[in-house]
Amino acid sequence: MTLLNDAEKVNYLIHILDRHIKKIPTEGTFAYYLESLCIFLKTKDAILQKEAIYNSELFIDTISHGLRKQLTYKHVIGSLIAAFDKAGYSDSMDAAAIIIEFEQFLKQMPSEEVENVYKERWSES
Repeated sequence: MTLLNDAEKVNYLIHILDRHIKKIPTEGTFAYYLESLCIFLKTKDAILQKEAIYNSELFIDTISHGLRKQLTYKHVIGSLIAAFDKAGYSDSMDAAAIIIEFEQFLKQMPSEEVENVYKERWSES
């Protein structure tokens, strides 16, 4: 690849984004994020550019919130494993089955509900 000038880089980036958008599910925050970036790069309309940047910020906030929530699930599962280990739970297969069932249950609950249950049972009042 030869060194590209700024206009060529933008055109190439638009091409890459278009290809990536076609490869991912069309309904989803990440797809909307990529589309916003692509709109920003393609348009010469200042209002559309401003709107695309604003939307991309909203989408990235949503994506980062989802990633933080996933990390929270990992921490919860890790804590559950540690609790089984500390308690000396003798049957590792039973413990694994309980952890898997708990993880599936946790994923089905809305995050607000999980937070409310935590506050009710574990937070000091």
